[in-house]
Amino acid sequence: MTIKDHISTLIEKIENTKISFWGGVSLLYGIIFIRTFIENWANSLNLYHMSNIGDTFFHYPFFYIIIFLSCFIIAKIITKEKIEKIAKVVIFLSFVITFPPIIDLLLNWGGQIPYIFITGSYSELLNSFLTYLGGGAIGIGIKTEVAIALIGFGFYLFYKTKNIKNVILGIFFLYSVIFTTLASPTLIFGLQNIFTNKYESVTYDNTVDFYYFREALDSKTSQRTLITNISEENNFYSPLTQKVQNQYSTTLAIIFVIISMILLFWCLFLYSSKKFFLVFQNFRYLRIIYYFIFILFGIYLGSIMVGRHPLGSLFDLISIISVFLALLFAWLFSVWENDEVDIDIDKISNQNRPLAVEETLSKEEWRDLKYIFLAYSLSFAFLSGFYTFIFTALFILVYHFYSAPPLRLKRFLGISSLLIAANALIATWMGFFIASGTENLSAFPARYTFGILAIFLLAENVKNIKDIEGDKKEGIKTLPVILGEKWGKPVVGACLFLASLLTPVIFYLSFYTFLAGIFFGIILFLLTNRKNFNEKYIFLAYFVYILLFVVLINL
Repeated sequence: MTIKDHISTLIEKIENTKISFWGGVSLLYGIIFIRTFIENWANSLNLYHMSNIGDTFFHYPFFYIIIFLSCFIIAKIITKEKIEKIAKVVIFLSFVITFPPIIDLLLNWGGQIPYIFITGSYSELLNSFLTYLGGGAIGIGIKTEVAIALIGFGFYLFYKTKNIKNVILGIFFLYSVIFTTLASPTLIFGLQNIFTNKYESVTYDNTVDFYYFREALDSKTSQRTLITNISEENNFYSPLTQKVQNQYSTTLAIIFVIISMILLFWCLFLYSSKKFFLVFQNFRYLRIIYYFIFILFGIYLGSIMVGRHPLGSLFDLISIISVFLALLFAWLFSVWENDEVDIDIDKISNQNRPLAVEETLSKEEWRDLKYIFLAYSLSFAFLSGFYTFIFTALFILVYHFYSAPPLRLKRFLGISSLLIAANALIATWMGFFIASGTENLSAFPARYTFGILAIFLLAENVKNIKDIEGDKKEGIKTLPVILGEKWGKPVVGACLFLASLLTPVIFYLSFYTFLAGIFFGIILFLLTNRKNFNEKYIFLAYFVYILLFVVLINL
């Protein structure tokens, strides 16, 4: 057999290897972590020195995850091969990322090896792109790594397509992705210039000054984050410099996690467009908006408390976006977990749910997605702050106790609504604590705490109307099940009317807000008692009421 035959046989064996999704993720993350460890050792010649937590577990890994996901997408588009087969080959060859620190260690033994991003003016970036990572910022180790990756990727494309144009195109796109990722801090600085209308010249000095001076001075939420407050011993940096470094790393980490999220969903689309749209159809968008409103309300209350808005820097904006994404993925994880245990109910009451339909998503694919959502939720929560992490974990636990055995507390009248109301309060706290800067739970007005619980203890009964038949079969006690549809709808409608009236009484009472409460209470009552009940109209009425209420209290 020729060398070509041996390589072809090896590729076929790799493509047909049986490895689970999480097995592949673990292997890839493990190789990335080994590369990080070797890089730290090569830099310090000290086995006890590691980068900060944000770098080690988020910033560096997701930098590489972006590149690997881009490989999957580019190869899929060019070769039309199944993306899962492409992923196996790329992951198998991912050990190449351990080469740079080893090469640099051998060539530069005894000296520190700087692994830094490409910075400079746009003309300098273009020159670096055209001269293969030229300009002096990138060492021989990374250049060797990139060369091996591009050659190997090109060989795989030629093996699959036998078309040299496809090879050139694929190598160009992969090199562009790698270069863009390496230059990302400079490009991010340039984008924030555009959005803030500052239009500063994009230079090395301005970029460094932005991340290591102005961001630290302008940030209003940095004290809320878990990572930026961690000072590490046995490090090259002073505590102040370390804090600035951590803030910079956290900013990039969140951005990289967001980009990886987008690329991962693109991979899902390429894996199966049908399954991709089924997943998105199950997101329950109105409920997501509902929880986002609570975060915004919390941010509003926190801003009033400190007398200023929480946005002073790019880091603040990214941190707040991360709070929303932490809750989004916590909600999706909870939805996926609930649907797993509610298959029989959904076959009766929600027949459009993916698990209620035969031959859509397999249970293994469903669980993979569920734990992807959990991983992203906890990642965003950790990166956006201590309180966000705690509240996100509580949010997930509350929904777990609500829907999953053995407790499955949704079976009990009153308790189920109280748990959902508690999660509305948790979402509000998430916004409040990142905006206010306080560390005391008592700083959140007690009137609002009990008000939110009371209002949504009443209002949450409405979601049970559509599930009457399924809940009855499963022995789940709700107001509509106990009273029946004939009497359940009027009673639930009355609960909504009372909740609507309580809103101005608790949050801001005036003639106009009370009048709005009566008006929307009547609207919600009528919508609840429609013959063809539809939950989405209830949500839309909620949103209009909230918007009007905000307008009225600011008149």
